[in-house]
Amino acid sequence: MSIQSQTAYRPHETSLHPVAVHSLRWLETIVGLLGLGLAVTRHGREVSAALPSLMNWLVVLAVAIPAAATLGRYSWSLARKSFLQQNLPPMLLSAIWLAGLVTAVGLSDGVPELLGPRLLAWTELIAMSRGVYEIYAVVRGAADAGLNPALVLVLSFVGLIGIGTLLLMLPRCRPDGELPADWLTALFTATSACCVTGLVVNDTSVYWSRTGHVVIMALIQVGGLGIMTFGAFFAVVMGSKLLAREHATMRDLLESEQLGDVAGLIRSILGFTIIIELAGACLLTTLWPDLPLLDRLFYGLFHSVSAFCNAGFALRSNNLMGWELSWQVWAVFPLLIILGGFGFTPLRNIWHVVRWRLGLLTLDPGSLRPRLTLTTRLVAVTTLGLLVVGTIVLLLLEWNNSRHPLPVTNQIANAWFHSVTLRTAGFNTIDHEHLSPGSKLFGISLMFIGASPGSTGGGVKTISLALIILTLRSILRGRNNVEVYGRTIPETQVFRGLAVIGMGLATLMAATIVVVMIEDRADRFLDQAYEAASALGTVGVSANLTPTLKPASQLVLILTMLLGRVGPLTLIVALAGRGNAARYRYPEERIALG
Repeated sequence: MSIQSQTAYRPHETSLHPVAVHSLRWLETIVGLLGLGLAVTRHGREVSAALPSLMNWLVVLAVAIPAAATLGRYSWSLARKSFLQQNLPPMLLSAIWLAGLVTAVGLSDGVPELLGPRLLAWTELIAMSRGVYEIYAVVRGAADAGLNPALVLVLSFVGLIGIGTLLLMLPRCRPDGELPADWLTALFTATSACCVTGLVVNDTSVYWSRTGHVVIMALIQVGGLGIMTFGAFFAVVMGSKLLAREHATMRDLLESEQLGDVAGLIRSILGFTIIIELAGACLLTTLWPDLPLLDRLFYGLFHSVSAFCNAGFALRSNNLMGWELSWQVWAVFPLLIILGGFGFTPLRNIWHVVRWRLGLLTLDPGSLRPRLTLTTRLVAVTTLGLLVVGTIVLLLLEWNNSRHPLPVTNQIANAWFHSVTLRTAGFNTIDHEHLSPGSKLFGISLMFIGASPGSTGGGVKTISLALIILTLRSILRGRNNVEVYGRTIPETQVFRGLAVIGMGLATLMAATIVVVMIEDRADRFLDQAYEAASALGTVGVSANLTPTLKPASQLVLILTMLLGRVGPLTLIVALAGRGNAARYRYPEERIALG
């Protein structure tokens, strides 16, 4: 995938009237997004026939105005062939809409009613497609604008949360006869879904309708992979070339090590996601044999997406409690969670090495054979160590817990499952309110560590933990450098890892203190810290406290979930902007460390 210049993405630079064309492009974007909102709002209402005809006409105008604006830009273009290549999707949508109208006229005896049910439904479909394209264009434009990648990441999640909140406030997202969700419930649920957390203030299976479940699943999917990933993927699929700034932005967001490797990594991310989630959905369908086939298929897909994206949302009132001995729970769910939290770059690296060893990968002449990178090896070793240690420690801490006495096999299954899910997924097979204090403290540490870089999970990441351990080992051995597997880790990355952990601890302490002050319940202090850690680590496990928190405390958790998804350090970098590296260095002076 080649990288083209910045100017090729700006159609107004090769037009007769660049200012007017630029204004028309803004008009297309604004009206296209409004059209998407209008179309979605119509179908989010309980009885769309009761809506005034004005809204129907607005949907028609939301398609007609962008179509006319695109045609106007085309007529003023000095490079029409290039214009068609760059604006193929909107041109096709306009042409398809007009073709549908012409076909309707040809099949009718006279001129059909523009606001007739069929033509209106056709117009709504085009309006929603155009709105989705405009979102994609905005994402590409943000990546191309040279903004700080951290700022782009934060803004993309804030925008996604806003869209999700509005969607969940639609009446159709609630069961028949129920009032629409209030803004705080919709905001909390949308944030939890977009940040793949899983904390809820209402029972997901009962409070939301099937439409609401679909919206939540979509938010989990987009939030888990990142809206920037989808924007870049659409660019690759539609044949557009990623610009240099887009490559740099996506490289930073996806933790890619090579600039030119971004397009391939994006394809791998979507490929891994589709294959793993569909396979998981097929296996999980068997967990609900008493449901109708369509419900089983939807349940399987919903929980597969929720598990792979490390979200923890479940369509069962008591989550997975009591099912710890089901093979789908102790095998399929953990596998999906581990793969989703492993990181896409290490997964792709392992896939290349496996293919090469099996003779399925052909190398170019002079190319080096694939090898496991240092990141992959550290992620694999740290993840395995956390799973083993987590299982053993949780088993010992819960062995004599009289609040939920269970047979040995159930205790082993629960310990294994929670050593996986406590690190970012949020599913539970036992009531976490009844965990021992030691288990809750240990759970907080697992939630704080979280998943691996470039994955769907949160936390300060396994690599940061590995850096702490390696740094301590270097100090004890009297070495000045952090070394592992015959490699020296740059000091800048060591400092960044320490900063991530420091900011994570500060955020956790601040969130806990604020919630404790608001709630003023000393008897639930540990549970309040547990909820704060769950929000920051985007885990979603709960000691049954979140639904009973005051609105102010729930707002604190909303902010904490967003911080946990984008990372406290990332947010600071986004707000601070890009700093210039100092070209000088002060004299060194030793200090006392105690």
